[in-house]
Amino acid sequence: MGEGIALIKRIAVFIIISISVSVMHAQTDQPLFFAAPVAEVVWYGITPPSMGLGFALGTEDIVSMGLKGIYTMPFSQNDVTVFEITIFLRIYLPITDTVSGLFAQLTYGAAIFSADAPVSLPAEGGAFSIGLTAGWRFLLGSRYFAEPYIRVGYPYYGGAGLCAGVRF
Repeated sequence: MGEGIALIKRIAVFIIISISVSVMHAQTDQPLFFAAPVAEVVWYGITPPSMGLGFALGTEDIVSMGLKGIYTMPFSQNDVTVFEITIFLRIYLPITDTVSGLFAQLTYGAAIFSADAPVSLPAEGGAFSIGLTAGWRFLLGSRYFAEPYIRVGYPYYGGAGLCAGVRF
């Protein structure tokens, strides 16, 4: 219960910081936020890979913050299903005035597990989630983008995914 309250507090801090960034950034005509559906293959523990679908929402700046939720479904029966919600901090490299190209991202949040069969998981029903992501943002015009990425961390070994979204 205490971990849930702590996560809610972190999300509230994220929202306050995001609003502050958008107010400071409002004087330019550059997009302030992005929203994107996410598709991903991820490996949790010793289980086979899972396919994940989710959504990401974040600030649109050289150093940006955001929120990502993903629900992973097993490829085979009797494996683990995971709902993962994380906050992220992203930086585009090299640091220039464009929000595209190579990025590095730190994620932190929670992973909630549901298993139909006994499997070896880091915790009974869930665990904290922390990881590093590297990807590339391709701008498709002034408002749209695609981002292939790979990630490593805990409680998963790794993952690879793609998100495509809109900047507003």
